Amino acid sequence: MNSPEWKKSLHNQRGVTVVLVAILLLALIAITSLAVDIGYVMATRNELQNVADAGALAGARQLGVLYEEMGPGSQDDYVCDPGTIIPVVQETGALNTAAGVCIAIDAAEVVIGRWNSTSRTFAATLSQPNAVKVTARRDGSANGPITTFFAQVINIDSVPVRAEAIAALTGESTSDPLDLEIPVGISLEWFVQKGAFCGEYIKFYPTGTLDGCAGWHTYTSWPSNAAKLADALTDLENGQTPVGVPSEPVTTGDEFVFTGGTVASAFDEMKSLFESKRENDADGNPNTWTTKVIIYDPSELSSPCGNPTGRLNIVGFATIVIEQVLETPEKTIWGRVICDEVSYGRGSGGNYGTMGSIPGLVE
Repeated sequence: MNSPEWKKSLHNQRGVTVVLVAILLLALIAITSLAVDIGYVMATRNELQNVADAGALAGARQLGVLYEEMGPGSQDDYVCDPGTIIPVVQETGALNTAAGVCIAIDAAEVVIGRWNSTSRTFAATLSQPNAVKVTARRDGSANGPITTFFAQVINIDSVPVRAEAIAALTGESTSDPLDLEIPVGISLEWFVQKGAFCGEYIKFYPTGTLDGCAGWHTYTSWPSNAAKLADALTDLENGQTPVGVPSEPVTTGDEFVFTGGTVASAFDEMKSLFESKRENDADGNPNTWTTKVIIYDPSELSSPCGNPTGRLNIVGFATIVIEQVLETPEKTIWGRVICDEVSYGRGSGGNYGTMGSIPGLVE
């Protein structure tokens, strides 16, 4: 006796259900493999990033230590020996793990160079470097790729993972206003044309030329003029805070007020300030005064060394070693501007002027 049609249909549907369940199980396994293995890859990637970060910071800090041991003159001529940096990075990598493996960093993955904070670019160089770039890997070239779990079902047995970091010695972007003991600023052009300017002397005459690429300011006191400048110099000599000195830290992007011209009448007060400061400053040399000047943005002026006047933005801070103040007719602060000096302390992201020897991650 033949089975009823509805029983045949039910039997056929059961067969289809088995196929559908099998397909759904395969899909579920695939999704599970994605969830578990992708999570594992991401966790390993984060661990490798930590390794790269630590290695780059260790390498850049070693650069900072080397600079701390040099004087400004030696820093200017410094050419880095990679052998002083690479082992430090490799030792740091070996102390860290990613997916249970201590990470070996190949010497070729440690690149020494310079970081430009403005363009946010890194260029490999051993001449006066300020940054270290490190790549940490788990792939076929180093430390082996990570092994998957469920993804092996779909023929993915391993996954390569890598991470990269750059740490740099950066310039100050903040200053204690009481550290700005001289109401003088230099143009950013000093750092654009380092070959022409670095180590040279600040001149106020003739104004508007490469020789006179600097100017007087009265901090934030508006308007700026010769009388206010003379008062500020006298206050500074007497240990008083001039009018216009901010009560909060001065940061890049703040504005100081400049008075145009040579202001020859201020040089008597400037010389007197120098004589009072050189005996007791921290550089240990009674014949010089090491202090700090601001770097201003000249983009609002007629030229990069145009006569600075009015409100100008601060873009950094630079160290200056003043040896002499020459009055009329020279009108010169005989002080060497140290363009790329590295001194002990932490930089804060600036690209110009004095650099800190304690690095930060920049990428």
